[in-house]
Amino acid sequence: MGKHQAGSLTLGASMRALVLLLAVGLVGAAGWYVLHDRAGNAADGTDCPTTLHVITASSFANVVSAAGRTLRSGPDCILVDTTSADGRPASGQLSQVNADVWIPDDAAWAPLAPPGFLVAADKDTAEKRESAAGTMIANSPILMVTDPGTAEKIKAKGNGWLALSELLDTKGSGVRLVVRDPSLSGDGLVAAGAVGEAVWLEKGMDASSLALNTTLAVTRTVNHDLAATPNEAGEVGLVPEYALLPIMSLGGANRVYIAGADHTALMRYTWLPSASAARDPKRAAALRRLLAAFSTTEGRQAINAAGLRGPGQVRPPFDGGSALPEPTAPPFDVLAPHHVQHVFATWDPEDRRSNLLIIVDISGSPGSNGGGSTPTGGSSPSAGAKLAPIDVLKAGCRVVGDLMPVGSRLGLWEISPGATGGYRKLLPSDRLDDTSKGAFTRSVNALTAHKAGAGLLDTVVAGYQSIRDDWHDDMFNQVFILTDDAAKDSSNGPAVAAMVQKLAGLKDTERPVTISVVVLGKKDAADKLKTAMQPLGAYVDNAVSADDVQAAFIHVVAGGLHE
Repeated sequence: MGKHQAGSLTLGASMRALVLLLAVGLVGAAGWYVLHDRAGNAADGTDCPTTLHVITASSFANVVSAAGRTLRSGPDCILVDTTSADGRPASGQLSQVNADVWIPDDAAWAPLAPPGFLVAADKDTAEKRESAAGTMIANSPILMVTDPGTAEKIKAKGNGWLALSELLDTKGSGVRLVVRDPSLSGDGLVAAGAVGEAVWLEKGMDASSLALNTTLAVTRTVNHDLAATPNEAGEVGLVPEYALLPIMSLGGANRVYIAGADHTALMRYTWLPSASAARDPKRAAALRRLLAAFSTTEGRQAINAAGLRGPGQVRPPFDGGSALPEPTAPPFDVLAPHHVQHVFATWDPEDRRSNLLIIVDISGSPGSNGGGSTPTGGSSPSAGAKLAPIDVLKAGCRVVGDLMPVGSRLGLWEISPGATGGYRKLLPSDRLDDTSKGAFTRSVNALTAHKAGAGLLDTVVAGYQSIRDDWHDDMFNQVFILTDDAAKDSSNGPAVAAMVQKLAGLKDTERPVTISVVVLGKKDAADKLKTAMQPLGAYVDNAVSADDVQAAFIHVVAGGLHE
């Protein structure tokens, strides 16, 4: 299967991260003067021989400070210099402050770190074991907060995350979402990820992309955890337990809290030491002492005071906290990088920036409406609509045009057996702006079905080479092919093998290009191509409904990365 394009989770985020880092840096600087004097000595006057630089989520900063205070005495004392940084900007802080350890509010942030900066927590190595990389220090479940009427709707559909996803994806349900910006904290990333993850586990990744895209249309995104509580009937806020506990004793609005009967959405505060610190005996020893400090009386009390659960999963004692449900369902796995990219690309157009070439191969085969046209508007096929290749193709292409941000690159080629090379460049790849978007829409609306004939396999090679030669390092580089396989190319084993060999010869590891293929209504054909193209890391799937095609298009716009 396909691999992730290097640096995928940070594409399009540099400018946003820079602005946020300026603000975060001020917080970190203020923290230094609280803990140190101008000479770098401890505030109590002790000249400690070791200083540890810690980057942590703002919701965990007080815990780190409390643990650090237990280490600030004696001849081998340790100063803990803490910088608070949340979400994507935190990863940019790591190298700036030469962090010895990162304690983010969820393990899903780890892949955003600079390559090689952290001890790999996903590999069983001696370095990982010795440094305890990947250890969960604390956690907090995400709860659904809503009004009684909306809670009954969720309960009627199963009382879980999949139920919420389905209601958000149903027109006329009246259910809307409130969530913190997924790029700014684990509160938002884990919460939004849970909505997509429930669909992914049940229906697959393309369906998850479609569900997230639909959900965004009925979502109010906020910038603070308590702002995610609902304001009116029909809203479902996704709020971490640590933010709810301090306000439970205040009473107030008539709200219902749901933990999720199918899964538990869990924020995991994770110990991620830097590789350089782990390899330095002095700093490694200091890190071990800091990690142990979280298990001391002072450390456990600080975790409780922050409203967080320790590794034992016990809810901290807060007045009124018993009104919150106790999560009993198994937790979702930590979001994989590809899943995180889906969330980012849904919420932020800059994460959908692509250099994309679409190749279409639709004949007048049975089940198609031939060359019939569709309305020029951007309406999508209705859910469960009978597959009509040309109409569905046009709707999907228009979705791409709507979702890709200005500055992307987009091209459209059409298989045309009578043309030179077997294809026509309806729209050569070009920078996307208002003018080129209009040209793309006109080209899409003019698409017609062609007679079945050769040309697809050679066109895939030509398209791949075109994107490789016009490769851009600030966006995803992709070729997306949609075919009804009317010419039975999938059954021509020698020709497919020759195509794969040519593509392998064109591959450039410095300029990776993702290949995605969707075959309409023919699972056997898709399976054959999938097996043959596996060495390329290509994604090949079968679409049996209009929703499948729509989901595939949206998934490609969300980054085109496949597992």
